Amino acid sequence: MSAIRAHASQFYSAESKDPTTRIAEKGFLQQIEWRLRYYGSLIGVTAGEPFYVREALNVDDPIVLLTRPMNIYS
Repeated sequence: MSAIRAHASQFYSAESKDPTTRIAEKGFLQQIEWRLRYYGSLIGVTAGEPFYVREALNVDDPIVLLTRPMNIYS
């Protein structure tokens, strides 16, 4: 969430006079946080990021997961 909040000017601000976009709606950041917490709850941690697989993964380092040799036929 810190990385997302680094771009605060793109999100909701009560003082903004810009047109409202999907990411500038009042509850958008809260929805993102809830979704991260939901996926984290599936693997017993505070927050998680979904990957489309057959079962929930508990991955400490996604780079290692994505760069290891894989059997594409399994």
